[in-house]
Amino acid sequence: MKKLCTSISGCLLALSLFSQPGSWKQAGKAGEWIGTIQAVEADGKLFTIESSGILYQTNADQGTWQKIGKPEFANTAFMFYANKMIYTVEKSGSLYAVNPADGTWKQVGAAGAWKGTIAGAILNNQLYTVESSGVLYVTNLSDGVWKKIGKPDFIATRFMVSANNKLYTIETSGSLYEINPTDGTWKPVGAAGAWKGTQNATVMNNTLYTVETSGALYATDLSTGTWKQLGKPDFIATRFITGEMDKLHTIETSGSLYGVNVK
Repeated sequence: MKKLCTSISGCLLALSLFSQPGSWKQAGKAGEWIGTIQAVEADGKLFTIESSGILYQTNADQGTWQKIGKPEFANTAFMFYANKMIYTVEKSGSLYAVNPADGTWKQVGAAGAWKGTIAGAILNNQLYTVESSGVLYVTNLSDGVWKKIGKPDFIATRFMVSANNKLYTIETSGSLYEINPTDGTWKPVGAAGAWKGTQNATVMNNTLYTVETSGALYATDLSTGTWKQLGKPDFIATRFITGEMDKLHTIETSGSLYGVNVK
């Protein structure tokens, strides 16, 4: 950046380069998220849980962070955000609602009820989860009451996201499916196996963003399954990808945080 910005024209060139789709910029200090085990972004904030069990809130554009509550979250297996609350599923299979203001928490539903969870997503402030049995469930987050949806068709699900008032899964086969959250019926989207190399996935503005094992970042139109690569294959070390508004954020294996332009 310093080499580019040695003149007005150089600065303009640098600004142009860093505003292209797929371009990225580091936020905060290098390596500060090296211990991150879970991440979710919502309401303009990035929430992360570290291997120490500490919950942090980060201004993802600036990289400034603050600790929330006590180090009680080291056994978190999944983290979601809904109803202005953080929800965690622990390795024990229990579900908790966590106040993002102070880190206080309370158990929701029966202890261990989500022990078999392999993937999950929030849709309309309800938690949808796929179990190792292949069954899809929806959970009322106010009381933890859940119900089964459709047939046990989801045993091979790797990722689940929500958009357009529907659920979407990427299977171990690499195929993408659209799921009706009411009855669990599904249909394929796009070319079979096109997401075989997906290692990270998130949705922003009803667009699916995935990072492939090649390091390439792709944006997928969920109505058609058509996709396009954004930028260069710079994301091979990405561990987590989140997004909100018009910017993605990644945490790399190095522990560094980056903001990624998509427009």
